[in-house]
Amino acid sequence: MYVEAVVQVNDRDTYKATVRLRSAMLSNRPPVDAYVRFFPPGWLTMKSLAVGAPISVVSATEVFDITNLERVQGGDDE
Repeated sequence: MYVEAVVQVNDRDTYKATVRLRSAMLSNRPPVDAYVRFFPPGWLTMKSLAVGAPISVVSATEVFDITNLERVQGGDDE
């Protein structure tokens, strides 16, 4: 799905997704498979599925597209 805007559903659900950033596209890097939360508003908190990867917070304007979006944990599940 092409992302025009990221809408915050809530700050509790965690998703597994493939995220392609605009900067990665320009430098021909592949998309990132990551756990994603749409929080804080207007931003994505991402943790790559790669072992030892840091958590990063990315502006929603930096996101080019998101594919394979799958909810893996809800706020009420914790």
